[in-house]
Amino acid sequence: MHDINFTHEHEIEKHDFLGCCLNCRQSLEIVKPLILGFSKDIKIYSIDALTALDPEELYQKFQIIDDLAHLNVGDGLAGMILDDPTIRHELPVIRSCYTTFFDIHERHLAKQLLNAKNPWVVFESFPLYPRYKTLIKNQMAKMNFSDDSVLAFIGCGPVPMTLILLSRLYKVRTIGIDIMPDSVSLARRVVACLGLEDYITIIQGDETRLRELEWDSILVAALAEPKIRIFKNLRTIIKKAGLRQEGNNSIPLIYRTYTGMRAVLYKPVQPDDINGFKIITEIPPTQRVNNTTIIARLIE
Repeated sequence: MHDINFTHEHEIEKHDFLGCCLNCRQSLEIVKPLILGFSKDIKIYSIDALTALDPEELYQKFQIIDDLAHLNVGDGLAGMILDDPTIRHELPVIRSCYTTFFDIHERHLAKQLLNAKNPWVVFESFPLYPRYKTLIKNQMAKMNFSDDSVLAFIGCGPVPMTLILLSRLYKVRTIGIDIMPDSVSLARRVVACLGLEDYITIIQGDETRLRELEWDSILVAALAEPKIRIFKNLRTIIKKAGLRQEGNNSIPLIYRTYTGMRAVLYKPVQPDDINGFKIITEIPPTQRVNNTTIIARLIE
């Protein structure tokens, strides 16, 4: 492991893990107090307290754990760090904070978009916009969408960033599905204020709503839960859809997960979750992207 300089106990100024180090134990001892320090600090805040923070302050708090998640370490060292008993005990707190951050931050963004004279300027100035753009670019490099194809997205949230970018940049038609009524209401208003109603349809419900809809492929959001139920239902839904298409077994299932150090942010999709599916393509994250994208198909 190469030298790491810290501006203070929770902020990384420079990190240069190159995937293989001479002393993984030393690396663990450097990273461990930073992860535990973040967990200790964030426990002070209730959801209401986090919601009350200014968006910039909220983002700065998230940045601490985000920097740790993007340390350039190999899978071996990442596994050692995340399997450390003390760190593992704190992961539920950290991961809960991560999901809370995204929910609050998206709702802040939704309000800004709805109140903006030029919502596209607001949208493209969102701090995480470059990550989503890169994520979608990497995904589209591996996917083929025809002009009339429709992608269904499970867990679209109040600001369906993925769907907005797919329609804006690639003219892909999409259906966003979310279980939360308030998220669905906000998402519909956001889509309307951006003028994308012809490309994006927002539906309330869970993955079983796909039985009533016309679609060609499915994308499962990284934060959509519970994974084991979602994938179980999708096995049946995709199989029946394939039979309707004269035995078509090539309907893709796309899902997002967390790998390496990025798994500090959220629990990765487990092998048991995707029972019945075969992984065809894995698209690793690049730059500051958080998600690994997986393309899978039913096992024949």
